[in-house]
Order: sequence, then structure tokens, then C-alpha cells
Amino acid sequence: MITRNVENLLVAGKCFSATHEAIASSRVIPICMAEGQAAGLAAAHAARDGVAPREIDVAKLQSELRANGAILRDDLAEPDPQIVDRIGVI
Repeated sequence: MITRNVENLLVAGKCFSATHEAIASSRVIPICMAEGQAAGLAAAHAARDGVAPREIDVAKLQSELRANGAILRDDLAEPDPQIVDRIGVI
């Protein structure tokens, strides 16, 4: 959701870049809604704390998302830097 070259910009829904496999599952409405919820809450955290979105406390964000009913996976690994460079995300 954090862009590589533009500070203070979060992307969600159909406007982000991802692998073919990842983008296929991300375009369905419930996923787009969840991404929007996460992006909106991340923006609120950044504004409240006076930091850029890439500097927010992710654990706090995830905790608040869960408290609001979001279902998050805990077993996701860090993105592969080679894939990130190839597709241009983050």
C-alpha cells in the first residue's frame, strides 16, 4: 500500500502493482473493502502521529484493525526484494 517514490500516498483496491497471482485475488470487492479500511486507518494513524505512512506502528495498526473486525493473517513473510523491484511496489 506504500508507494515507492511518492511520500504520503497509500494505494488500495485496483490501483496497485502486484504479481499476476496476487492481483487476481485482490480485485474482488471484499478484498478491496478491506484494503480501503486498512489504508484509511493507516492514513489516520500517520496524521494523528505526525509521521509518514511508512513510519507508522504497524503492530498498532493491525491491533486496531482486528479490534474493528478485520481478519489478518499472521503467517505472511516479508516480500521478496527481487519481486518488489521487478513489479515496482513498495
